[in-house]
Amino acid sequence: MLTKEKFLELHKTGFIIRTVDNIIEEGLRNNQFFALHYPVRGQELISASLGLNKIEGDKIISTYRCLGDLIGFGGSFYKYLAEIMGRKDGISGGKGGCMHICSPENGLLATTGIVGGGLAIACGAALAIPDNKDNIVSVTFGDGATTTGAYHESMNIAGMWQLPVLFVCINNGYALHTRLAKITANTNLHSKSSPYGIRGFYADVLKPDVLHTIISGCVEYVRNNRSPAFLEISSPRLHGHMAGSTTEYMNLPQGSEMDQMDSLAILRKMIVNLYDNERELSDAEQLIHNEIASAYDMAFNSPYPDAQDLLSEVTGRLE
Repeated sequence: MLTKEKFLELHKTGFIIRTVDNIIEEGLRNNQFFALHYPVRGQELISASLGLNKIEGDKIISTYRCLGDLIGFGGSFYKYLAEIMGRKDGISGGKGGCMHICSPENGLLATTGIVGGGLAIACGAALAIPDNKDNIVSVTFGDGATTTGAYHESMNIAGMWQLPVLFVCINNGYALHTRLAKITANTNLHSKSSPYGIRGFYADVLKPDVLHTIISGCVEYVRNNRSPAFLEISSPRLHGHMAGSTTEYMNLPQGSEMDQMDSLAILRKMIVNLYDNERELSDAEQLIHNEIASAYDMAFNSPYPDAQDLLSEVTGRLE
C-alpha cells in the first residue's frame, strides 16, 4: 500500500495534467487559438509516476502526446500553454508545438511525431550516460510503435549493449485510428521484448497504486542492473486520437461508466475512501484550477514571436 503522501503526490500531478489538457481542449473548441493537440486524458498517472521516480540527471523521450511527460518531469505548464498557442514565451519559442518541444533542464530531451522514433533517441541518450552515474532514460510510446522497424532496431541495440533504458509502451488499444489486433498478430506486447534479452513487465492503469509500485520497480531494476526493461501499460483511450477527431470507430463508455475507465477518477475515489478527505482534495483541486486558468490567460495575452525570432534556431536556411 502506498503512503498517503504518495497517493496525494500522484493525484496532484495527475490533476494538473488533466486540467491543462481540459483547458487546451476548451480553448480549441471556443476557437480562441488553433493548434494540434493530442489529449492524454486517462494516462496522466503514468507520467506522474515516472516523474516521482526521477532523480537528477534522468532523461525522458516522449511522443507528440507529450503533455503529461513534460509536467510529470517538472516542466512548466505555462510554457507549454504558450507554446501550443504559438507565443514567444513557449518552450520552443512558439515555433514547435507539441511535436517539437524539449526541456533539457527538466530531463525532457525530445518529443517526436515519428511513430517509434523516440526509441532510438533514448538508446543514444543512454549510451551517453557516464559509467559512474546511475541515471536512466525512459521513453514513452504507443502500442502502434511496436510494429515499426525503429522499435526492433532499438530493442536489439539496447539488449545487446545493455543500455539503461526503460521502454514504456502505453497500450491504449489503437494505432492512430486502427485497433491493434488488426495490425499485429501478437497483442501481448510485453512478451515482444524477450527475443532481445530484455525483461518485460505489465501494468494496468486502472489499478493506480499497483501501477506506481510496478513503475517504481521497473525504474529500480534498470537503475540497479544497468540493463533495459520493457513495460507495457494497458491504458484505455478516453478520447479520439487528437482534439477534434471522430470517435465513431470507438466504443467509448458513457456517463458514470467513464469513471470506471478513468484512472484519475479511480485514484481520487481510493484516496477519499482511505482517508476521508473529500474537502481536502476539492480545495487542492480548486487551487490548481485557478493557477492553471491564470497561466492560460497570461499565455493567451503574451506576444507572438517577432519576425527575427522566426528565423532563429532554424538549420539549413540560406543567408
